[in-house]
Amino acid sequence: QIAEMFQVHRGMSKKEGMAKAVDLMEQVRIPAAKDRVKDYPHQFSGGMRQRAMIAMGLINNPSLLIADEPTTALDVTVQAQILDLLQDLQREFESAVIIITHDLGVVAEMADDVLVMYAGRAVEYGTTKEILTRPEMPYTWGLLSSIPEVGGDPNAALIPIPGNPPSLLSPPPGCMFHPRCTFQHLVEGDKCETELPDLVPGSRSETHLKRCHIRDSYLVYEQEVLPQIAPDLVEER
Repeated sequence: QIAEMFQVHRGMSKKEGMAKAVDLMEQVRIPAAKDRVKDYPHQFSGGMRQRAMIAMGLINNPSLLIADEPTTALDVTVQAQILDLLQDLQREFESAVIIITHDLGVVAEMADDVLVMYAGRAVEYGTTKEILTRPEMPYTWGLLSSIPEVGGDPNAALIPIPGNPPSLLSPPPGCMFHPRCTFQHLVEGDKCETELPDLVPGSRSETHLKRCHIRDSYLVYEQEVLPQIAPDLVEER
């Protein structure tokens, strides 16, 4: 499949494509690339398949690489290897990388900036440190507060987000998150139920944005305590 991409997108012969495929497989650290270049996907482990996907994404030397859930279904050791590989390739190819993930540990380790989405809409944007230490949108807060803290009290109760994600076929009116939000009482009237909030500046910086009717939400959360997700990594941002 990798060789075919060179033929389709770069106009190479089959022989040239195979040679380039071997080179690229070696770049993404697939061992014994010359021997494995003709293997089928089912002959690769999960981590090797992920490396092959990354290799295909690099064929045209992209300025932007989009990695959709690159660590899903991989054990923690292989996850770390894939993340290290992405960082090395980013430097080597001088590419920007967008990582789509539900794993906030990956966010803490890899991201400079974070865009949080809910029901297909952007609901908060900021630097990694802003988002992981003092979010200002209730959904982001709910994500963070539902995560167990490493080294914390093992008997401490997690705080799940109530309810279920909305149906995109019949979305709720107003703020998409309002049926699950525990902070609605802080907004006067029924704005949450009837008006979709715009992305507005947050309190953290000029680039911090949030989609919420609670204008001073940093005051709402001031007394709350969030679990610390990779605090050493976040502090470096």
